[in-house]
Order: sequence, then structure tokens, then C-alpha cells
Amino acid sequence: MRFAGPGLMLVIALLQGGCFIGTALEVAKSEPIGTVNLSSAALGKHTLTPAACTSGERQLFLGADFLDSQGITTRLIVDPAGAVSLRLFAADHPLDEGLLFRRQDCGRFQLSLDRTGWRVNDVYDLRVSLEFDCRAASGDTAEGSLRVDHCH
Repeated sequence: MRFAGPGLMLVIALLQGGCFIGTALEVAKSEPIGTVNLSSAALGKHTLTPAACTSGERQLFLGADFLDSQGITTRLIVDPAGAVSLRLFAADHPLDEGLLFRRQDCGRFQLSLDRTGWRVNDVYDLRVSLEFDCRAASGDTAEGSLRVDHCH
């Protein structure tokens, strides 16, 4: 039986480390895919293309925030009883009313929210997929499809 020399062991260690580093960089660079078409008296008419996703865990809720460069946040909220809602609001005024759609306000609402197994700065990384078509009694609407493989 022959053992690998130190040079071969170093090469194997570097290759394994490269795979880990490459995967970690992929987690850090993941951007959302999709758009949200919003029509609202309060927020205006926009086509949102979120460029970042943050886990709701940072704000102590189950769900995710999709941040758009136009300054509007699309927030997916899953409450402890399992009810799901979608809230859109101006990012610079997060406590203002904004728009709230409950699942029953939507003709289509499909959701997938899973932990990836990664933790980044003690926040669980999420894989999120969301498709919705919602209309409020006020006539405000939001329709879209969003997906992100790494949200933390």
C-alpha cells in the first residue's frame, strides 16, 4: 500500500477548497429573477425588477424582501399560522401603509420557500419562488413572478 505524498495532498486540499469557495461566492452573488407589475393609487404604476433579496429573518419574520432599484420593496410574509401575504411599500418609508394583498386577494398565488442549508452571518439562506396575480378591493393590482436561489 502506498500513501500520497505531501504534494498530492496539497493539490487535493486546494481543489476541495476551490469548490467550497466557488460555491460560497455563488451564494453571495445570487440575484432575483423576474418582475412585478404594480398599479396602485398610492405607489404608482411600475414594472419592478428586484436586484436583491434579503431574508425576512433579518427583520424577525418568515419570508423575504425583494428590493427594486426604483425604491419599492416587495415583501413576502408567512405568518406562524401559515397565512401568506404580499406587501409592497416604499423602501425609504417601511412603516407607511403601502399595499397589502392576502392570499385570498389573488387569483393565482404559488409559493415555494425552502432553506438551502447555508447560513450567512447567522441568517438562514433561502430559495424562494413566487408567482402571483392579486387585486385589492380598491382596484390596486400586483402581478408577477420572482425566483431566487440564495436569499439571505
